[in-house]
Amino acid sequence: MGWTNRTRQTKVKKKSKLIRKRVVALVLLVATLTLFSINKVGTPFKSPTPEPTKATMEEKKANKVLAKSIAWLGYGWKDKEWVCLDNLFIKESKYDNFAKNKAGSKAFGIGQLIGETSTDPTVQLLKTYKYIQHRYKTPCSAWRWHLHHNWY
Repeated sequence: MGWTNRTRQTKVKKKSKLIRKRVVALVLLVATLTLFSINKVGTPFKSPTPEPTKATMEEKKANKVLAKSIAWLGYGWKDKEWVCLDNLFIKESKYDNFAKNKAGSKAFGIGQLIGETSTDPTVQLLKTYKYIQHRYKTPCSAWRWHLHHNWY
């Protein structure tokens, strides 16, 4: 009798381990599929929201504050240089980080950089400032060029 009880207990233990492994595998599979669908679509139960095509007034104001703080703290462009940058950004995009070029070029974003793909205003501003510094040295030089050529 003792031997058969041990055999039954061993079989039951093996079966319960197998069931536990299957349950764990199933839970992991469900969790993975749920996370994958959330990352791909947004939420598993809602349709994805469309990408915005224009910044709101609040976003434009925030972009202007961000532009000023990066210009002042990152580049030391204050007073006169900031006025030139402000004029440039108002003329180009009105601080809209989703702005597309109306003339048909591939320019995009706050600084209307050609080939820009990021919708992140921080990335756009940093690339724009790097471009201005490299090509024109100062925002006022870029603004003067823009006044004569309608691009910078």
